[in-house]
Amino acid sequence: MTNAFSGAVWDGRDFASPAPANLMARLARSRRRSLESYRLDARSRAADNVLSGSQLSRLKERNEALLRVAVPGVDWLHRQLGDLGYCLLLTDASGATLEVRATGQRAVEFTSAGLRAGACWSEDTQGTCGVGTALADGEPVLVHGDQHFLVRNHGISCSAVPLFGPEQQLLGVLNATACTEDAQKLGQSLAYRLTLQTAARIEQSMFMSHFADHWIVSVKRQLDDWGADPDDLIAFDEGGRVVGVSRRLKHRLGNGAYFVDEILHRSVDGLVDFARAHPGTPMSLDVGSKNERLTALIRAPRKAPVHRSLLAAARPDTRSRADNDEMGIEGEHRLELLVNGKVPILLLGETGSGKEFTAKKIHSRSQRHDQPFVAINCAAIPETLIESELFGYRGGAFTGAHSKGCVGKIAQADGGMLFLDEIGDMPLALQTRLLRVLAEGEVLALGASKPQMVDISVICATHRDLGAMVREGRFREDLYYRLNAATVKLPPLRERKDIAELIRGVFAEECKTAGRHLTMSSDVLAGLVEHRWPGNIRELRNVLRYAIAVCPQAEMIWAHLPESFQNEVSDGVPDRRRAQLHGHVVTGQSSERDVILNAMQRTSWCVSAASRFLGISRSTLYRRLSEHGIDVTFRPGPSNTAIS
Repeated sequence: MTNAFSGAVWDGRDFASPAPANLMARLARSRRRSLESYRLDARSRAADNVLSGSQLSRLKERNEALLRVAVPGVDWLHRQLGDLGYCLLLTDASGATLEVRATGQRAVEFTSAGLRAGACWSEDTQGTCGVGTALADGEPVLVHGDQHFLVRNHGISCSAVPLFGPEQQLLGVLNATACTEDAQKLGQSLAYRLTLQTAARIEQSMFMSHFADHWIVSVKRQLDDWGADPDDLIAFDEGGRVVGVSRRLKHRLGNGAYFVDEILHRSVDGLVDFARAHPGTPMSLDVGSKNERLTALIRAPRKAPVHRSLLAAARPDTRSRADNDEMGIEGEHRLELLVNGKVPILLLGETGSGKEFTAKKIHSRSQRHDQPFVAINCAAIPETLIESELFGYRGGAFTGAHSKGCVGKIAQADGGMLFLDEIGDMPLALQTRLLRVLAEGEVLALGASKPQMVDISVICATHRDLGAMVREGRFREDLYYRLNAATVKLPPLRERKDIAELIRGVFAEECKTAGRHLTMSSDVLAGLVEHRWPGNIRELRNVLRYAIAVCPQAEMIWAHLPESFQNEVSDGVPDRRRAQLHGHVVTGQSSERDVILNAMQRTSWCVSAASRFLGISRSTLYRRLSEHGIDVTFRPGPSNTAIS
C-alpha cells in the first residue's frame, strides 16, 4: 500500500506555518455565508444568545468527556498566554462556550465583548469569527480585527482550532482571543501555534483514553524541529486489526479496513513482542522518507486482553449458575467492559427477577471487586430520610441528627460500586442532586460547607417504565439519559428457557443453606415449572425455603409447599391435576373421584388427614369434594363404597 507517512501535511495544522492554509479564501467564503445564507447585518449587535446557569450546567453534563480531557489543556494554554492579554475559550460543537479563562484588567473587557461562559459563537449568529468559522470549515482559522463580520467584533483577534474525537467526530473548538492592539503588538502566530499544539495534545489524550483497552502505537517523526509534528496514533487489537487512527493519519489512509502490519510494515507479533521485551523503548521504523526517521512507541492495553467473560472468570461465584440471566457470553463481556469503564448500568426487570443479585455479580467480577458494594433501595426508605441516607450529614444538620453526623451511602461506596434499587421511586429533588454526583464526581453532605470527591461506579435498577415517567414529568430526562447508557433487561422467571434447571439449582442452594439433604418429587418440579411466578426468583426461593423447613422426610412432595401456593398452581393446571393426584395415579379403572373416596375412607373421613395422604391442601381437597358431589358429612360404611 502507499506509504502513509511520506510527505505528510497536517490539514492546515502545520506548526511551521504562521497562518492556516487558504486562509483568505476561506474567510471570503465565510463572509458570503454571513451575507447570503445567514442574512446578517454587519452593523447590528449580535443576538443576546447566552445560556442560563441551568442550561449551561446541562450542556456541561452532556460534554463531560470532552471537559475531563480538555480543561487541563485549556488551563495549560492560559498559563502560557494569559499574562500576554489572551482569553481562552472552550466551546462545544454548536459554538456554545463551556469554559473561559481570562485574568487581569482585560477580564471585564472580554466579558463585555461576549467572551463568557454560555455565550454562543456560532457562525450563523456571529458571522465570520474564530469559533464559528472553525466549526463551519472543520479547520483551524485566524480571524483578525475587521476580518470579523460584525463590526462589534472588530476589536478582537482570534486563533481557533476545532477539536475532533477518536471517532473523527467534531466535538468543539479551542480558541485564543486577544484585543486587536495586543495581538498586533505581540504577534498572533505565537498564540496560533500554541493553540494548535494544545488542541493536538487534547485530541491525543482523548484517543489514548478511548482506546486504552487496545494496543496503541505512537509514531513520532524526528526532523530538525523534532517537536513540530504531533504523533500519529494507531490502535489495534490482538489480531492486528486497526480499530482506530488519529485524524491526520485517517485523512491519508482513507476509509477501509486496515491491519497494523500493512501500515507499519512490521508484523503484529513483532510489535507486541518488542513492546513486552522493551517497555517504554521506541522502535525504529523503515516507512519514512530518506530525510527523516520514524520511531514507534508501543503501549500495551490497560489490562490483559480478555479471552473469556469477566463475569464467568475463574474467581468462584458465591452462588450457583441458577440465577444466571441468560445474557450469554457476548452480553456478559459487554457488561465487563462497561462496568470497568465506569459507564452507568440500568437493570430492568420485574420485582424479584434478580436485579440486586446481578448487580452483585457484576461487582464481584469487576476491577472494583475488592472495594465496597453499597446497596440502597430507594422505595424502602421514607422520602424524609432518603436524602440523609444517600448524602450523609454533619452533626447538628437538622433536628434529631446524631451529634457526630453520618456518612452517606454514596461516600461509603467511594472507590467501589453504588447500587440504587428502584431508582424510579427516588424523589425529583434528589434526582437533581444525584445528577450532580454523577456529573461532577462529588457529594455534599447535609450541613457541610465543602463537597467530598468520590469515585464510584453506579448500577441502578427498576421495574418501572422510566421512559413513560420522563414523559409524565415524574423522572428527570437528563438523569434518565445519563443512567440508561447501558440497559440490561432481565427476563421474568416464567420466560426463562432454563427454568427447570434453575429451580433445581435454587433448591440445591436452599437445601445447602438449611443443612438438609433432600430430593424433589417429579410432580413438584412439574408444578413449579408451570407456575407463572409473579414474584419471580424471590418468590421461588421463599416457596422452597418454606417447603424445606417443614419437610419431615427425604423427599419433598406437594403437601410440603405453602398451602396458598398449592391453590394457585392447582387452579392454573387442571389437566395435570386430573392426570394424577400428586403421586396417587389415576388410571382408567379408578377415577379421581374414586381416589378421593379411597383416601377419605382410609383416613376415617378426616379431611386434614386425607389431604396429607393425597399430598394436597385442605382447601384444594374441599374443592375437589364439592366438584365430585361428595358430602363430607355423610360417612358411608364399607358396604356403601365401591372402594374396598
